[in-house]
Amino acid sequence: MLKSFSILVTALILLAATDSVLLAQIFKPAVNYPVGLRPYVVVSADFDGDGDFDLATVPSVAFDSDGKGWVSVLMNNGDGTFAPPDRYDVGDALSLVAADLDNDGDIDLAASDYFTHAIYILLNDGAGAFAVADTFAAGGLNPQILCAADFDGNGGIDLAVPNSGSNNLSVIFNNGHAAFSDPVLYAMGTYPITAISADLDSDGDSDLVVTNNGSASVSVLLNNGSGLFAPRVDYAVRTDPYSPSLADYDEDGVLDLAVPNASPATPFVSVLKGNGDGTFQPKVDWPGCRPHTVASADYNLDGHIDMAVANNECNSVSVFLGNGDGTFAPQVSFPAGIGTQYIVARDFDRDGTIDLAACNFDNDGQPGDNVSVLLHFTTGVQELVRPLLSDFVLKQNYPNPFNPTTAVSYQLPVVSDVKLVVYDMLGREVAVLVNEQKNPGRYEVQFDASRLASGVYYYRLISRSYVETRKMILMR
Repeated sequence: MLKSFSILVTALILLAATDSVLLAQIFKPAVNYPVGLRPYVVVSADFDGDGDFDLATVPSVAFDSDGKGWVSVLMNNGDGTFAPPDRYDVGDALSLVAADLDNDGDIDLAASDYFTHAIYILLNDGAGAFAVADTFAAGGLNPQILCAADFDGNGGIDLAVPNSGSNNLSVIFNNGHAAFSDPVLYAMGTYPITAISADLDSDGDSDLVVTNNGSASVSVLLNNGSGLFAPRVDYAVRTDPYSPSLADYDEDGVLDLAVPNASPATPFVSVLKGNGDGTFQPKVDWPGCRPHTVASADYNLDGHIDMAVANNECNSVSVFLGNGDGTFAPQVSFPAGIGTQYIVARDFDRDGTIDLAACNFDNDGQPGDNVSVLLHFTTGVQELVRPLLSDFVLKQNYPNPFNPTTAVSYQLPVVSDVKLVVYDMLGREVAVLVNEQKNPGRYEVQFDASRLASGVYYYRLISRSYVETRKMILMR
């Protein structure tokens, strides 16, 4: 009996060691790109229309209050490496968001100015060069991390920004051509810092989640369909909640919420399971290292959504592997730069796997000055962790929610006549992504929804012996 127990323990240790080795190989060592002192936020989109994801950040000289801030845009060379940044002067810019603000088919930028309480609109010329086209009042004091979505359903991308100095949220409506209304204000908790958006109650419009950094809570505001929001409902998290993520961690078809708590005293990621009606269950905490931002994706290619977390105090990015039921394995960390704070997940090198980019802000007074890019290490890993081609599989699109492009992956075990179709909520066909015979294998197709309105869509994989449908959310 003792011998059998020893063999079992040894096997478990070896299995754990093997898993650790595989996890350690998910990402290559970080490559750092200088962008200026203390980059606060990083965003990613295809700014120059060449089919790969570029980067933009705002070095946070904002806290110097001298009006000499700028936006840095780094163009992807197509292989996950980046050219030196182009700079665009703005005021004390603290935050960025990327979206097609003037409905011309390319991705623009909006920046929030922390000290002058203004929003800058930077329009893209179509080739990735930007110019400041407008500046207007944010509606509150010290605007923080912006959010972009079509809140009123008119086809224009609107803006929402938490104003940390006045404890309110501004919703600013776009007429579709980058002309913006006066802000509509909503009372928030103490020091609101980040807003994100998705359809939380499955009614086809864009709702809001706001983290209240000073009151250890996250607020949910449900949209009535016209861009007006019901009074907020608050959920307790830990101290200093920062930039959250929405994803279906327990694979029940409903978005869940992961909130990083950046306090050194309570360094946890709080996960709140969604109920599908815009409400959430109480938090469950996962230990981190002063986590600031969460980016969700399937990093180890096992079919489950994981959490990548930027760790400010540990100068690293951590990955919590999802088990598919809303629980996670302990974090494993990858070194980045100094004071890693904000993170985005994209396929930067176009190899079909998700990479990471993180901006390095400040760690206890020691400033960062770069953006770290961690490319997925695919050699020998995909074959070990991907399932065998024993069945049909239609994966959840990524990113989801998305704007305006997303990737749909599927798997075929045999030669098949395949049709992959996108439908709107009324069942109308809006796009045919695949309609041909395919050999056995894994495939990925890009879906560009630039000409569609925001809302919920469905995509369906159809073959002679298999049909499966999944939901995707377009946030414009």
